[in-house]
Amino acid sequence: METVCRTLTELVAEGVIEDYAIGGATAAGFYGEPIATRDIDVFAFIRQSPGALLISLEPLFARLAQKGFESFDEEGILIHGYPVQFISPSPGLETDAVSAAISMSWKDYSLKIMSPEHLAAIAIKVGRSKDRARLIYLYELPVFDRIKFFEIIEKHDLKERWLSWAKALELLQ
Repeated sequence: METVCRTLTELVAEGVIEDYAIGGATAAGFYGEPIATRDIDVFAFIRQSPGALLISLEPLFARLAQKGFESFDEEGILIHGYPVQFISPSPGLETDAVSAAISMSWKDYSLKIMSPEHLAAIAIKVGRSKDRARLIYLYELPVFDRIKFFEIIEKHDLKERWLSWAKALELLQ
């Protein structure tokens, strides 16, 4: 993980990515017990080529190849043995999650990690079975700010889905 941290720091310093935040299970593990995951999800603002309609990951992958990282494991590029999935954040919730990411120190590195409240809102939006389990885990963390979470789900029009999930998962008391 240290080598992934160093690589992310280098990519930001070089301007290959403008900003990033670690999301998914890796991010959730920073707030409590580590969660088993196969890859590291990195939501990254990638500089768009002038006049381009779509964001291309090609400049990022080209720079990673120059650093010696060319192999993939499923959808993640291997960085010192860790599969890292780079994701361009969608407008709205994911963009807000990256912009509001929390800087955390880990060993000698500073990382940007999505807040548990944003991770929970993304879990609701995505809606897979494992997202329901992640929501329960995050919602019950001592550091989870329920007021902030309710502001996020209200802003991103997720209140109805939250109420449905919360009732089914017995999160409302």
